[in-house]
Amino acid sequence: MKLLNTEIVSNEKYNDNLFKMEIFSPYICNEVMPGQFINVRCSPPGLLDPVLRRPFSVFDVEKKFNVFSILYVVKGKGTKYLSTLEKGDNLDFVGPLGNGIDLSRTGKSFLLIGGGAGIAPLYFIAREAKSLGKEVFFAAGFKDRSFIRWERDLIELNINYTLFTEDGSWGEKGFITDYIQENMKVFKGYDVYCCGPRSMLKKLQSMYAKTDNNITALMEGMMACGVGVCNGCVIKIKKGKRGYSYVKVCKDGPSFNLREVIFD
Repeated sequence: MKLLNTEIVSNEKYNDNLFKMEIFSPYICNEVMPGQFINVRCSPPGLLDPVLRRPFSVFDVEKKFNVFSILYVVKGKGTKYLSTLEKGDNLDFVGPLGNGIDLSRTGKSFLLIGGGAGIAPLYFIAREAKSLGKEVFFAAGFKDRSFIRWERDLIELNINYTLFTEDGSWGEKGFITDYIQENMKVFKGYDVYCCGPRSMLKKLQSMYAKTDNNITALMEGMMACGVGVCNGCVIKIKKGKRGYSYVKVCKDGPSFNLREVIFD
């Protein structure tokens, strides 16, 4: 982990509120593992508004060019500032943070289930798994077609995938969880990785409660420090038959066994 200030290679607008930012960093490209994230300063030099850094999953890594990327949605003042940055500007961030996922120690077949911006960390997992010769299937669901530009990135991976939108404006109409429910037997034996809204994760938790699949959720949290000091991103994890313990998404995660997560 290092505090870095490196050059932005591009800040591509995918739609009105969705951006992909590419950053030059040999250090991150050599050190980062799937599932990890960076904590970004989202205010101009000399100003502290917003004060706290914002966490962003590493979306992709191109080691050949020493460039990695993040995918972000403009929601507030911090991400609005990020959207104004241009090629040649510098980005101030800390990383890589969190515990990475060693895909070489996992199974041979992967099912990745993403909802909305939850596709970001899964894309990096998909690329790394494919490079290791794993079979990868990406299933993603969205409210509408606002992420449609992302499909070009997905096509580049040359993997099998399916897309659903609630309004039917892109891909098939419906919910991605319904598709997974209908195809549980197809993906029997697959290692499952998921990231998205809590409502989606809760439904997947119920669906996979009695299966033999390894199922890992990449959790999100209201992080401030990103290194386990502030306790801002605490969640509950099952401990024993009836107990539970508190863990920090940033330090102990962000990946957890979905069956052990307690959704209050």
